[in-house]
Amino acid sequence: MRQDDRDIMDSYGRESTPDIWKFLATVRRRFRLSEEEAGLLKDAMRETSVFAPGEYMVREGDRINYSSLILEGFACRCKDSPDGMRQIMEIQIPGDFVDLHSYPLEVLDHGICALSECRIVKFPHAEISRLIDESPRLARIMWFTTMVDASIHRQWIVNIGSRSGKARIAHLLCELYHRCKVVGLTTDHSYWLPLNQTQIGECLGFTQMHVNRMLRELREQGLVTLQSQKVKIHDWEGLSELAQFDPDYLYLTPRDG
Repeated sequence: MRQDDRDIMDSYGRESTPDIWKFLATVRRRFRLSEEEAGLLKDAMRETSVFAPGEYMVREGDRINYSSLILEGFACRCKDSPDGMRQIMEIQIPGDFVDLHSYPLEVLDHGICALSECRIVKFPHAEISRLIDESPRLARIMWFTTMVDASIHRQWIVNIGSRSGKARIAHLLCELYHRCKVVGLTTDHSYWLPLNQTQIGECLGFTQMHVNRMLRELREQGLVTLQSQKVKIHDWEGLSELAQFDPDYLYLTPRDG
């Protein structure tokens, strides 16, 4: 963690600027980012909120005037059907904007729900407009962030539509490992995953019973275990081969500009 990406504390030790270093770490995997540019982003985000597990940050159809950056916790994009079913369409981790595309859209066509306790910082749309005027390069970086979300969404469609049961779960676990590693949330091929088997099923189009069976088979093959909300990957090569996992769709390599 870079010291200049931590929270700035006042003389009483209180937080005066929310810690957005995980977001900056993700940006810096893709773009050069000056301290001046990082400062502009930090200064634009001040107000924080906390959401309990299961609480909606944004509901489908809500009109909002800010976008939310996750500081701590996991959340998901989801659609709820009239009969009570839910489809999770993406998992959001610390350092992710859960709804940056709400800036041009204003109203979301899906909900954002906390999977664990989540702390977010609000990025007012008025501040986004100001930054776009002042720094077209930051505008490009924010636009790129929304394009990566779209890339992940396409990969999830392929995952549900084209892969077998075990391969679907393997791909999800590989993706989250890669994303968590960027923001310092992995240790020895392990990471925290606050999803129960029902929620994993909502990501992959499975029942809870099917998820349970697939996880058991992955464990028996010596590939991965998921216990007490901790993923432990025992055989990365075997798991990624089963998943046909190629991280290129996450765009985590440096680029020009």
